[in-house]
Amino acid sequence: MKPFPPSPVAESLSLDRRDVLRLAAMFGLTLTVPDLASPATATRLTAEELALIGSVSEVIIPATDTGGALAAGVPDFVKMMLSEWFSATERAHFMAGLREFSAGARRRYGRDFDALTAAEKDDYVGARLAAAAAAPPARAPFVVLMKRLTIFGYYTSELGATSELHQQIATAQYVPAADVKPGDRADSGITSASYPLSAG
Repeated sequence: MKPFPPSPVAESLSLDRRDVLRLAAMFGLTLTVPDLASPATATRLTAEELALIGSVSEVIIPATDTGGALAAGVPDFVKMMLSEWFSATERAHFMAGLREFSAGARRRYGRDFDALTAAEKDDYVGARLAAAAAAPPARAPFVVLMKRLTIFGYYTSELGATSELHQQIATAQYVPAADVKPGDRADSGITSASYPLSAG
């Protein structure tokens, strides 16, 4: 299996802990603050589990005229968040949900999620998201957590913040009514996105 590209967010130092927790709150994620006294234990994901995370993330943000979730390194970002920011309970909940999501695809289609057609993947993920929206469970299911993490990881990556969105670091001038032309991208709103992020 071809390795996923490294995540700019997972490898670099761009946002401080306050930024990460603020952004996480926007996406409904409750994250723990890593203990600096002891290094985090890397989450052990099998090649199949990491591939599933990648496939789901690419359904949520597919490649278009800009790279999608895989190009932004979202699978590695999710792995880093599981290892360094999720509590043990949250991590166990995510992994149990991942296994149930995978088993559900096999029950419904008779094949693993990665073997489904693009239309079947869209249908399955969409149905799961719709079910969660219609009857919100006590805890966010795997597909909802994946949607939040994918958006979080994508738009805090270099690709998401500077290619999909427009990033303007500081201009030193006030522009009260900036001209917006057709095709212009929304501003990332992340003032430090070009600087490396430390999650450890």
